[in-house]
Amino acid sequence: MRALKYADPWDLRLVEVETLHALRPHDVVVDIHYCGICGTDLGIASGFYPVAQQGVTIGHEATGIVAEVGEKVTNAKVGDRVVINPTPFCGACRMCESRRTNHCTNKMGTESGVSYDGAFADRFLTTQEYVHVLPEDVSLKAAALTEPLACVLGGVRQLDLSLPSPYTFVFGAGPLGLLYVWALSLRGVLPIVIERSEARLRSAGPRLPKGAKIYRSLEEARRSHFHDPEAPLDLVIDTTSGMLMELYPQLACGSTFLSVGLKTQDATIDALQLADRSLTILGSIDSRDGSFSEAFNLIASGLLPAEKLISDVISLEDYERAFSTLGCDIRNQQLGPAPDASCKVLLSIGGE
Repeated sequence: MRALKYADPWDLRLVEVETLHALRPHDVVVDIHYCGICGTDLGIASGFYPVAQQGVTIGHEATGIVAEVGEKVTNAKVGDRVVINPTPFCGACRMCESRRTNHCTNKMGTESGVSYDGAFADRFLTTQEYVHVLPEDVSLKAAALTEPLACVLGGVRQLDLSLPSPYTFVFGAGPLGLLYVWALSLRGVLPIVIERSEARLRSAGPRLPKGAKIYRSLEEARRSHFHDPEAPLDLVIDTTSGMLMELYPQLACGSTFLSVGLKTQDATIDALQLADRSLTILGSIDSRDGSFSEAFNLIASGLLPAEKLISDVISLEDYERAFSTLGCDIRNQQLGPAPDASCKVLLSIGGE
């Protein structure tokens, strides 16, 4: 079977490896059909997010068809169409017991695409707890967005949406930013989206929920949407990793800033202002306790039109082109903005 391996920054290799089989009672082996390219994958490939172990198969936003099951598997059978939760947790450590499963202290060796072989491959090995059988009317492509949506819901859960927040902004209109807009809109909050990239602006517009607005800058949003050059910032979701220093002085009293990007960005804030203005600064990564099931239900029910966010489906063999579509030029070792209008890019491994 084929697997896309991480060797070093800018060195990914599509190689032949031993075919996976279900050897233990609760094993489930999935023939992968689609796997989304995540910002984490771009960071691993470029070396800007140095978390992956050398030699690991990367990729973790996957769907496919069950190929083999262990003798004690009860929730899936051969031939079932499934989506995979790629973030196992032990359930017994202090983090898991306090429902912070995304920070399980025993996750080393279990994180798909980081410390455990991921899903940019013909097959993926997991256990029955981490596969969800798809309804017949849900496509494998749409379901591939379950994991990134689960991460978004983990972030949304940290926000107090009971507070009035008409001045809500999402910075960045990539797949994560758009999923935040959709997730918040389903909770009655319709954010304003800020995106500087012309390519992303073109891509994002048709993919937003009805009534959502997108602007090139905060200044334009304040002027054109709120008709107030000093419109406040009640709630900010920053998917770019770069806005805290710029926006911190502008945050309204009692406001919340949520950072979900994974780029290194030093920031210095005034602790007096943090307390005196009742500000909340949050970070979020990965899915949290129960958020994967919630994401699965939102996509399976059609409440969140996940397939609408998919812009490209590219074969595994053409992975360099797939990465370059998102601004990660492996051959020339350059990471930058997406050159063309794209959103979620899937690698097609087995087709549907």
